Amino acid sequence: MNPDRISRFFSIAGMQIELQAPSDCPGLLLEDRTDPFSGKPPRPAAAVTVDWRESAAPLRAEGELVYDPGAIWRMFRGEGFWCAELSYADDTGAVGKDGVRSLLYANDTWDRLTLKERRIDPGWHGLFSLGAGELAVRASIVPTGGLLLHASAVDDNGRGVLFSGRSGAGKSTQLGFWSGRPGVVTMTDDRAAVRCSPEGGASGYGTPWGGLPGTSRDHSAPLAAIVMLEQAPENRIERLSPAAAAAALACRAFLPYWDRSLMQRAFANLETLVRTVPVHLLRCRPEPSVVDLVRSVL
Repeated sequence: MNPDRISRFFSIAGMQIELQAPSDCPGLLLEDRTDPFSGKPPRPAAAVTVDWRESAAPLRAEGELVYDPGAIWRMFRGEGFWCAELSYADDTGAVGKDGVRSLLYANDTWDRLTLKERRIDPGWHGLFSLGAGELAVRASIVPTGGLLLHASAVDDNGRGVLFSGRSGAGKSTQLGFWSGRPGVVTMTDDRAAVRCSPEGGASGYGTPWGGLPGTSRDHSAPLAAIVMLEQAPENRIERLSPAAAAAALACRAFLPYWDRSLMQRAFANLETLVRTVPVHLLRCRPEPSVVDLVRSVL
């Protein structure tokens, strides 16, 4: 490699993410988010390379627009590549004169990526540790049998539990109830990854994205349950059928809508997940006693 460039490795959801970048690029990483995930996993489920490049010219997406979720980013399709255009502001409000913060190029298997950005002063930071990195993992985890979910997650003495639901349902509140209890490790408060093993069973993982910095860990645990949350005046938990569980989780999964073949694999992963891991509906008040209620079904 060019001596002016360095590689830094991250372990995210059991995958090895290699970021290649100039050695003099301050601001590329938000250390409080990414530092807990530094290092190579012992047996990576996939190896993904992200080549960071600085662009002197204004950024313009290449290819045909194929997916527009309405905010933050859009996906374009070129000849043999995908191009995601990310245009939201950073903490300073800086987005650049043309409004585009970065372009993320990917091959069809999402394991060879190029992230193009323009450095913005003052206080510029890159999007690898924010939207671009999350989008890359959202796609690259699918061929490995995984999904990225809008969920918080804990390891309860070796039993992984995910809490999912619409915004405001209580994912972070549940994390607070479990935090500090003997043998409990909090993994993430907003973005959890899951992966089913070909040998059976599934694992849950923390990721760097979503929620508050410092709340996520590079930690995994065998999944014992997924809990869908609803606020209610009384506490009650019931197991969902695989069909009902799949419908509920599909609404909370970050799916690769832009790619039909990748979507087919994602739905296959989801079907395997709900037939492997019990999914429960928890209707509850925001009170610590629900911890014992959840533990009663593990």
